[in-house]
Amino acid sequence: MRSMKKGVKWQLRILLSLFLVSFFAPLITNNKPIYFKLNGASHFPAFNDLINPNHTINIDGRMLTPSSDWQKIKYQSVLWAPLRNGAIARDPNNQDFQSPLKRSVYNDGRMQEITSQHILGTDRQGHDVFAQLLSGIKYSLMIGLSAILLAATIGIILGAISGFYQNVYKIGKGELMTICISLLPAWFYGFSIRSYTILDGFQRNSINGTFQVLFSLLVFIGIIKIFAWLGKRIDKAFKLNPINFPIDNFITGITEIFSSVPSIIIVVTVAAISGGKSTLILVILLGISSWPAFARITRGEVLRIKGMPYIESATALGIKKSKIITNHILINAMPTLTVTIAFGFGSILLAESALSFLNIGVPDQTITLGALLRSGREHIQAWWLIVFPGATIFLLIYLFNQIGDRISAQSNRA
Repeated sequence: MRSMKKGVKWQLRILLSLFLVSFFAPLITNNKPIYFKLNGASHFPAFNDLINPNHTINIDGRMLTPSSDWQKIKYQSVLWAPLRNGAIARDPNNQDFQSPLKRSVYNDGRMQEITSQHILGTDRQGHDVFAQLLSGIKYSLMIGLSAILLAATIGIILGAISGFYQNVYKIGKGELMTICISLLPAWFYGFSIRSYTILDGFQRNSINGTFQVLFSLLVFIGIIKIFAWLGKRIDKAFKLNPINFPIDNFITGITEIFSSVPSIIIVVTVAAISGGKSTLILVILLGISSWPAFARITRGEVLRIKGMPYIESATALGIKKSKIITNHILINAMPTLTVTIAFGFGSILLAESALSFLNIGVPDQTITLGALLRSGREHIQAWWLIVFPGATIFLLIYLFNQIGDRISAQSNRA
């Protein structure tokens, strides 16, 4: 394990640094102060941006929004961020694609101080590219994290069941019936009824949105578990004989069906049917279309580890099969599954960027790396709108692929 960590040390450091810088971007570059005191009251607008970048402050009946001219307010005391440009705010004096090499100016023609310079230029509306790039990294990573967690959860659970039980899985008739019935209410209460909550979470910040997706996933699994428990009670009450369900063939067939349809076609089709763009729908579709890889890898690892002597010993000792799967098999399969997660993260990140570039991914107000790249598609002369987001996407995918390659190499040596 120590050699594995050593092999991916610098890649993990870069990824962690990029995430931390992007997460704390409102404290690094922001048109709002980190702290100010006015009329005897203290405010922390930049810190509030960590939770909700669209928040407003009401001071003496005046509503201050992200687009307000915060620098013209006469504060009693104030602390600014190192750079005074926000991801949402527009600079009307430096719009129409200001290049990174051009000095920013005030509306009266005077040159701005160095802290207000747009170091990576601006887009047509005057948005600061550097601030948007940091925001894009955060949202792209969190969308990718939400989708990969969803895909890994579905794939690992189905792959473990398929590989461990194969076609000798005995299940009660009542339990099978209640599980099939539970799928609709589990989806309804887990995702459908909470769709606005999840969307609101992503609008507040990416971490809140990811948490809401995880909570919905727990609700989904919990409802199925409750129905399964009721099914077992029905089997026990009516003394129903269990049936031999060919679960391996069933799961393998579903995996092949999902693998045969490219994820981008699924997303485009659903986007056309729904008639709009949604971060929630994008996360769910990317997760659902990516789980077959996890199911295949998990099934193969479970079949390999299942024949080990210590698994046979655990079975002979009467340990519950669920504990054998979680505490013995999946733990020893984690190095291989970690490789799959690393490669899958890169693939999902690339898919999200491609969909946002095609303007069928996230909503227009959500800043991702693909959305930034799209803004420069029709204006090739604004090379900074293409080079910087494109280079960032390349770097992130390269780092995830490097992590996957290094972990795989270390595992093979061991």
